[in-house]
Amino acid sequence: MMTQMPLVVRPATPADPADALLYLSAKPYYDAYAGSEDRARSLLAAVYRRRGHAASFEVCSVAELDGTLAGVIAWFPVGEGDVRARRFVSLTAPRVPPWRWPALLRHLRAAGTVSPHPPPGMLYVDALAVDPAYRRRGVASALLERAERAALARALSGVALDTGLQNEPARALYAASGYSERDIRRARDPAAAAAIGGPGFVSYLKRL
Repeated sequence: MMTQMPLVVRPATPADPADALLYLSAKPYYDAYAGSEDRARSLLAAVYRRRGHAASFEVCSVAELDGTLAGVIAWFPVGEGDVRARRFVSLTAPRVPPWRWPALLRHLRAAGTVSPHPPPGMLYVDALAVDPAYRRRGVASALLERAERAALARALSGVALDTGLQNEPARALYAASGYSERDIRRARDPAAAAAIGGPGFVSYLKRL
């Protein structure tokens, strides 16, 4: 008789193909940053194994289900956010073709107007994604629970996160998981929304 393998959540390793799931966590914004899906995926694959930035394996945990990588979550203390974000740009921007630099600068400027400002002393979830084949099987909830345990282990006061305004499934998940909506940050105008890759973001937090 076949039995379903249990859901396992563990720290990511450089060998895990988690960069593909990281891409799914913010597809519209990565595409706007890099200029195309192919280039965005290539950028993430190139830097995933590097340390010190917001999309590094070192800040990720992964979920395995049925022996397959089913989900990923990336987190770090709020106080590390700016340094990790700048490091990500410094590693990826040189890989963008020079003709794309004006658009990249427009993206960075527009994104700066809606960038999150989570409360200090909290854990910040920078990415959360589940493979479409494994959704509605508790993967995202298990990853969020692991982040909450990590926050408690670090004596942090809670967990903060953001998602796109139009990401209704994520917003429903966070509300059902006990996260409270904190603020909404909209793009200034259609040009800014196009540069960012979406109309803006909504922030959530959960105090522990």
